[in-house]
Amino acid sequence: MGKWLPGISRRSRTRIQARVSRLGADMGGDPRPEFRAELRERLMTVTEQEDPSPETVSAPVRRRRTTLVPQLVSLALAGALVGGGVGTYRSMPGDALYPLKRAAESTLFHLSTDDAERADRSFGYAETRAHEVDELLGATERESGLIDETLKDMEDTTRSAVTSLTRVERRSGKSTGRLRRFVQKQRDQIQIMLPKMDENDRRRANGYLDYIDGLTQPDSSQPVTRE
Repeated sequence: MGKWLPGISRRSRTRIQARVSRLGADMGGDPRPEFRAELRERLMTVTEQEDPSPETVSAPVRRRRTTLVPQLVSLALAGALVGGGVGTYRSMPGDALYPLKRAAESTLFHLSTDDAERADRSFGYAETRAHEVDELLGATERESGLIDETLKDMEDTTRSAVTSLTRVERRSGKSTGRLRRFVQKQRDQIQIMLPKMDENDRRRANGYLDYIDGLTQPDSSQPVTRE
């Protein structure tokens, strides 16, 4: 992943981490524990080793470190969002903090080390979009088009997961068990929500169900029904 930039002392690193930790206490709201633990682990990984002094660093090494700046900025952003809380991961489409939630998800996705991890993240984000649709359907007030937009994001994320998973299986020949479990879970949740949707949202949701049904062979003992 890389190291901290030369010239940043261990004391400065400690202060930065302390400020990130205080952000959550000052503004309230906690992210999910798994996100907090994962970001803490990634942040600690890049701080474990001391950098050599600037005088001893060769030009090629300096150039490589320059290319790490965008990654470090993204990591710092994700650390601030997740470590600081501020209710980001509890936000819903239409909320002021929702773009930050999506930005943190995108950052974690791009920090994934391989296709298997990217597929797993994308499946998780697609499930999150399904939960958001369910919450929006139960809301008394919401902006027009939010459900349709969230359903579209759910399908786009699912397609991204399938693409990553396909690359994994080409190399390793692993089973499609993860995909089958995901399809079953998504199918069950979306079907329950169909009666609550208007005609336009139901059309998009049914299109999504058609798509995921085509990813695996349906279970003959549990035929797919649509309302």
